[in-house]
Amino acid sequence: MQLTIKSRKLGKEITFSRAGSYYIYADLNGQPGCLGRQICNGGSLMGSTMGYSGDSQAQFEAICRRWYKAYIRDEA
Repeated sequence: MQLTIKSRKLGKEITFSRAGSYYIYADLNGQPGCLGRQICNGGSLMGSTMGYSGDSQAQFEAICRRWYKAYIRDEA
């Protein structure tokens, strides 16, 4: 699964992906797929990692967008 968000705040596109069967990665370090950063609870990149094991693209996107909003609120 994959989702790309065009971030005006960061001035670049962020691609979220689930390379395996659970963990979600964001290419915030410039690396794609599982080489990217694992997203964690509360919009963080460290702590309790987040994941999704279902098959719903809409649910995957909701998780990524919720994390992104928290990340922008805290980091940017």
